[in-house]
Amino acid sequence: MPKDKRYTVEGFWDCPYCGSEGIRGRSKFCPNCGHGRDESVRFYTKEIGEEHAISDEEFAREREEASKNSRSSSSVHTEASEVDQGSPSLFSRKEGEGRGDARDGADASDWLCDFCGTYNPVTAEVCTGCGAARESTDGKTYQQVQGTVARTYDSSGNLVKERDLSKPKPTVQSTPSAKPAGCLPVVGVLLLVVVALSALAFCVFSPKPRDMVVAGFDWERTIEVEELTTVSESDWKLPDGARKTKTAEEVRDYRQVLDHYQNVPYEVSEEVLDHYETYSTTVDNGDGTFDVEEHQEPVYRTETHTEYRREPIYRKEPIYDTKYYYDIERWVHKRDVVTKGDDHNPEWGETELSPATGEHGTGEEREGNRSGTYGVTDDKGNHYTVDESLWESLEEGQSIRVMVDSEGHITLDE
Repeated sequence: MPKDKRYTVEGFWDCPYCGSEGIRGRSKFCPNCGHGRDESVRFYTKEIGEEHAISDEEFAREREEASKNSRSSSSVHTEASEVDQGSPSLFSRKEGEGRGDARDGADASDWLCDFCGTYNPVTAEVCTGCGAARESTDGKTYQQVQGTVARTYDSSGNLVKERDLSKPKPTVQSTPSAKPAGCLPVVGVLLLVVVALSALAFCVFSPKPRDMVVAGFDWERTIEVEELTTVSESDWKLPDGARKTKTAEEVRDYRQVLDHYQNVPYEVSEEVLDHYETYSTTVDNGDGTFDVEEHQEPVYRTETHTEYRREPIYRKEPIYDTKYYYDIERWVHKRDVVTKGDDHNPEWGETELSPATGEHGTGEEREGNRSGTYGVTDDKGNHYTVDESLWESLEEGQSIRVMVDSEGHITLDE
């Protein structure tokens, strides 16, 4: 990866008194009106390429020459405010107390007075400009005020983007998967429909309380009659009592058997270095110069290529077994014996079962399951079904409070 480059370039400033623009940072005085550059002036960059780099010694000479010219060519000039005699000099500060070099600029650790706008060395407890106590000010350092700005330029030297590196980057929230925006409203509508239908179903099908007077009864009882009959069946084993009619070798199941291997293609993606993007960060030194650092940021592209892997291919191989075909006697449903009435006296009907009439006892009948349904009618003519135990306990003319479900079945409301 290419190494970062570091160098210093000259900045520019605008005169707040006459409006002159683009004054080089070497000038402490406005070449138009002669006013001195005060601390309210903010520098900016226009030429940050390496071809505009300037050394400390070169800048000191240029500044001294500009100072002489400005004083000799203008009869009106205003000196920038000087540090009081008793204050620490910018030229004599130790490390951490100011830049202490020929630039006469602010150190990153200098603190700003909110009242008069003067930068003070970190060792000063009161402002050298107005005497305000440091603790009464916000106390921001020069580096906090100026910040560090990252600027990206294109190949023609035009500014493409600018980012303040002193501010935290915004947090980007990633999503597991991107869905079409149009799907979201549809999902929301479907959810509302489901909720509405659920609420409607609850209202319709949930039991409702009701007061009723028993006005009548009805009932119906059923006895299932079964007959022993010879049937033909097949199975993988012969049950007791069965008479085999034939056997056959048939497929009972399948198993997976390796047949061969096959080269199966699949896509592989990888990030490959495409090029480096150059961007520059600048730090205002506060003396008319900027420290520039050029960074090379790698930019990658996604390349996709096809690779192959060997995958097993299986075939289904049948498993054969002996299947038995046979005749056997089974009880099958023959008929129902039904009795019913519109009273409160239910009874079971007579089944009159037939004896065996055929070989192996076929033709014989027996009783199967018994079942019944029971109903009541209220004084308004509404009919309901009810469990047998409750039905037997009710009396004609009795007032009861019941729960009625969606199928018209009632239970007592307790």
